[in-house]
Amino acid sequence: MAKPRESRLEEFIDNPRRAVWVLALPMMAGMLFHTLYAVVDMAFVGRVGPEALAAITFVGPFFFVAIALTSGLFTGITAAVAQAVGRKDERGADLAASNGMGLALVMGVLFALGGGFMGPAMLEAAGAEGETVAQAWAYFQIIALCIPLFFFSSVLRAMLNGEGDAKSPMVVMGIVTAVNLVLDPIFIFTLDMGIRGAAVATIISQVIATVVFVWWVLIRRKTATRLRIRDMRPDTVVLMRILRVGVPTTFAQLVMSFAMILGNKLLAGFGQITVAGYGAGTRVDMLVSMPILGLASGSIAVIGMFAGARRADLVRSTALYTYRWALTLGVTLGLGAFAASGPLMRLFTSDAEAIGVGRVYLGYMLFAYPLMALGMTSGRILQGLGYGFPALAITAVRTMVVGIPVAYALVYLFDAPIDWVWISFILGGAASVALGLAWVYHLVWRRDPTLRAAEG
Repeated sequence: MAKPRESRLEEFIDNPRRAVWVLALPMMAGMLFHTLYAVVDMAFVGRVGPEALAAITFVGPFFFVAIALTSGLFTGITAAVAQAVGRKDERGADLAASNGMGLALVMGVLFALGGGFMGPAMLEAAGAEGETVAQAWAYFQIIALCIPLFFFSSVLRAMLNGEGDAKSPMVVMGIVTAVNLVLDPIFIFTLDMGIRGAAVATIISQVIATVVFVWWVLIRRKTATRLRIRDMRPDTVVLMRILRVGVPTTFAQLVMSFAMILGNKLLAGFGQITVAGYGAGTRVDMLVSMPILGLASGSIAVIGMFAGARRADLVRSTALYTYRWALTLGVTLGLGAFAASGPLMRLFTSDAEAIGVGRVYLGYMLFAYPLMALGMTSGRILQGLGYGFPALAITAVRTMVVGIPVAYALVYLFDAPIDWVWISFILGGAASVALGLAWVYHLVWRRDPTLRAAEG
């Protein structure tokens, strides 16, 4: 009888297009749950008042730093485990997961301590003022306590995804979202805790997620990959395999976070209500981007397996197939979000001015979503092959090389209206797409794309 990892690899090779959706659909659902989780928080907090909505928007970029670190670990471990599965290297998969877990625990604790000590100063530096600072800190100081749980859960999800199981993490995320949906109104309104209640609900939800993952992976042992304490001892070769994808991925997310901070600071010059409207608009962005991200992220494990198995033909055909569907999702979901922009914005705020800002923003994003789909897919394809730096460069060009500098120049040098900020974001997306497609063409079609992944 074939071993679980080998049977999954053979199943994927026999039907590569189905393999993309076997991973992508659960990841889309999981990310939809994640988006709903964030949307629920924003919707309930928005009912507290515009200051609370602005506060959670200012916290967003700092929480995004934690997501950046966990995203880097998740991507690096997923790629390393998937490539090991493709090579039929059981020991390599186990070491990748265990070394990743050791690293995650250290990073989670350090981040929680740093956020707890420096939170207020960071929020003021980001442009938060007066009551917004107080409310943002009330939320952030509680959230910082559960950051280590995010790191721990991320590694377990990466293990499962790397060996071809995206369904289990989806189920856990569904449970967490349902719990948060019930707890948010209780803590925010019934117990009259305001924005702090949203943070408490988040902590309880994450504790439940961690317990479920531990039961599934460590107690019931439903995974082919094994976590062992003795294997958490740093192994230079294994860590380098994880970090050469994970570190650039983390920096790409950090660059995006820094761009969000600069963007919020620029928009703060147009007023705190503008920041609130933009924050609500970005939550609608998530409804569009998460399915695309699910599709692109699902391709990491599939392409990693094919590359590890030295199937360059399947790597190329899977890349083209993923591009086609990512672009289709970007166009259709963007149109749907714009058509429903009024009702969607009213989920987050009842302030007419904030709703107006968000609706105009979403109109411009119609042109940005297809670009985002292509750029995002390019980065994930190359991550699956073991190349992390391209995703960082693509993100940097979109945000810090083109998008943000052009926006600042137009506003401060030419006194441009806010519409030109949104146009600057579109220009950044176009530049990043050109770079990403050129990089994929060079590494996937001009060269053998399996070379790095197939290394022992």
